Amino acid sequence: MKLFKLLLLATLLVNGVAIAQPNRLPTVAGKSFTVVCFGDSITHAGYPAELEKILGVRVVDAGVNGNSSREGLARLERDVLARKPQIVALFFGTNDGRVDAPKKHVPLAEFEKNISTIVERCLQSGAKVVLGTMPPIDPVPYFTRHVKKDFEAVGGLENQVREYRAATLRVASAKNVPVVDLNQLLLKDATWRGPDGVHPTKDGNRVIAELFAKQIKPLIGDSAGSTSQRHVGVGAKPVPGAEIILDGTRKMLDEKWTYWQGPGFGSSLPIKWKIVADPVDDGTVVQTDDPAAAGGKFGAADIVTKKAYRDFRLHIEFLVNNPRGNSGVYLHNRYEIQIMDGDKTSHGMGAVINESESPYDAYNGVGKWNAYDINFRAARFKNGKRVENAMLTMYFNGVKAHVNQSISQVWGGANSGIDGGNDDGKGITDTPGGLKLQCEGHDVRYRNAWIREINLEKADTDF
Repeated sequence: MKLFKLLLLATLLVNGVAIAQPNRLPTVAGKSFTVVCFGDSITHAGYPAELEKILGVRVVDAGVNGNSSREGLARLERDVLARKPQIVALFFGTNDGRVDAPKKHVPLAEFEKNISTIVERCLQSGAKVVLGTMPPIDPVPYFTRHVKKDFEAVGGLENQVREYRAATLRVASAKNVPVVDLNQLLLKDATWRGPDGVHPTKDGNRVIAELFAKQIKPLIGDSAGSTSQRHVGVGAKPVPGAEIILDGTRKMLDEKWTYWQGPGFGSSLPIKWKIVADPVDDGTVVQTDDPAAAGGKFGAADIVTKKAYRDFRLHIEFLVNNPRGNSGVYLHNRYEIQIMDGDKTSHGMGAVINESESPYDAYNGVGKWNAYDINFRAARFKNGKRVENAMLTMYFNGVKAHVNQSISQVWGGANSGIDGGNDDGKGITDTPGGLKLQCEGHDVRYRNAWIREINLEKADTDF
């Protein structure tokens, strides 16, 4: 048998037959990189293979003939998330809109919810997402196979396609992800489409791949780190999937924030913090000016997001208006990232308070905008007992200041936040918390805050 195998191997080599090698994936910045194309038969027709040629990284075809968004959502974990992709390119809709097939048809509201859920779960897994609209359909060949009167009963095929396209665009806007509007981009070019009026030709697959590649290429660079600075530092734009939580308007302040009513609370709703002109740039910002905190009363008028978070990516900008100005950014309404002009100690500017040194050299100074960019991982628990501390990595004004910094407790007592009064701050509980901003009678201003929920399974928060 051994001799037979050797002879077979020699024969294959002589005849030039390729022998399967261990799976060696293309890499980006030394790491394996995967793009998953998720969709129906239009995806499965072949654009993922063309996309792989363009991008030079591994591209997986996760298109399944006849699939709707409902069926896609059902197989999301197995066919997409289990592959741990860095990028997911997805579009559904052609089968969802099949009003002539009740078992296949997915109503518009459910379709939009399904797409939104798929995008959200991909983002939470750490993948970036590029969303596509369903391509235009040629009604003449289409209605040789489908029941025209069923579509006419709901306003016609074109109207149906337009509504599902609009729903996809709404999801892309709400989740802040790039979108390839295939419906509009291909509307005036019928050469991409085959004789059935729906599926792409070989050239059409290349056209679709090129359109997706334009959106994906910058994301590959961002994942590799070469363009990550676009989302770090003063003025950084939100990462895909981020929620803007502070934009300098009264409307957003009241909608997304409230007071933290801890034991030292002394103010009352509505929030008394002011909306003032940006002292450096155009627009308005939020000022930590609340009469209840006058004289430095600790915990009297802090504000916290109404929504609680577990693991997240945060960007927030602040300006200290006067020397010795003091505030603080509290993660999970527990762990303070200090804001204190003039203090270079472990209790000072940019420090994970009492747990790290102050990266004071990165501070831009009084009257200038500064930015914290943070990957935060909540403490982990087993059977009600904390088994891993909270952890973060932080950029301060684009300079990496802390890497996988462990946080052991809440400092400052009960007025500091959740668990502050529990075993002197050491009794951390398994309860998510909001983002809190401190008001201590100083003029500190905030703007451009956004947050994206993520899931950091491993104890690694590095960007």
